[in-house]
Amino acid sequence: MRAILRLLWALALPVSIWAHEGEDHGQPTPTAPLASGAPRTSAQTPELEWVAVLEGARLLLYLDRYATNEPLVDAVVELESGAYKATAAQLAPGVYAVPAASLAHPGRHALTLAVQAGEVSDLLTATLEVSPPPPTGPAPARPPWMAPPVWAAAAVLVALVALFIAWRRRSRRAGA
Repeated sequence: MRAILRLLWALALPVSIWAHEGEDHGQPTPTAPLASGAPRTSAQTPELEWVAVLEGARLLLYLDRYATNEPLVDAVVELESGAYKATAAQLAPGVYAVPAASLAHPGRHALTLAVQAGEVSDLLTATLEVSPPPPTGPAPARPPWMAPPVWAAAAVLVALVALFIAWRRRSRRAGA
């Protein structure tokens, strides 16, 4: 009988070791999406390199010379996507912006960029892929029976039943 009690104590001990403070095992807190996750595309030719980033209702265009990585300044930049056409305004050296509310909806948008800057004249094409926004609701709650302490208690209970059955069989054999 003492051996069974020792075995039960040894089985119950790891369960008590799992319980400790300082850790929150609840639902993880949602994090804000990173700014780098904005839809983007790029294209290059022997003359120019172009990166387009969709930020809300505007499309930022970063243009530079491919060979030297020098920003392309004072260029006339025209963007076309299906029926949408716009001329970009320069925000900073090599950075241009166009209003692009029509490009903000999910889907694939074929973009054509016509650039004229001094002796440089180029046509660049790319596809901007906009994903649907992630769901904003809370994550589904885990049912209470799926919690780790419940599984641990169930495992201990199964072990106790198995030990009891083994003990009864052994005592019957010893008595017979």
